[in-house]
Amino acid sequence: MNYVDEADDPVHIYPRTSILMQPGDIIYSHKTGLSSFIVGHEGIVGEDFKIYHVNSRGRYGHSDSMPIYLSRHKKGEKLTILRNKDAEIARQAAKWAKRNIENVTRYTYSRNLADVERNYCSKFVWQAYFYGSEGEIDLTDRGSEVNVKRYITPTHIYRNLVVIGHFTNNLYHR
Repeated sequence: MNYVDEADDPVHIYPRTSILMQPGDIIYSHKTGLSSFIVGHEGIVGEDFKIYHVNSRGRYGHSDSMPIYLSRHKKGEKLTILRNKDAEIARQAAKWAKRNIENVTRYTYSRNLADVERNYCSKFVWQAYFYGSEGEIDLTDRGSEVNVKRYITPTHIYRNLVVIGHFTNNLYHR
């Protein structure tokens, strides 16, 4: 299979679907495994269609092309596409994620929601929406404030966005 360079492809579609990628989409994996010590893993789609996510491998904050992102997942793994109903809010979250991914310096389950440096996948996605919307969007639906100390789980994010489709990682594998 030949892969078309993303820079040459103005249309970005999720693998094995007809679903167009949109900035701010969340790719949710139901997995447990090497890149996730708890159930699930999440990344946010940027305006450049890279997937911004935090895990324990190498640099902690990652900006991966779709092929690289999928290489971190097992062949046959199901991924769910989640979307915010407001495309502009989603775009602002995507912008925040790109601006802040390099600020992640440590992979740890920090309960400090204001701490970007010490981070993990679902907390980073929560922060992207919270800070990208200037504090208007809390993907846990708990009316959270940034000063509250608690964990954000992938399930919190999953329950507060719209499921628009699924795809199976049949293209790449480790």
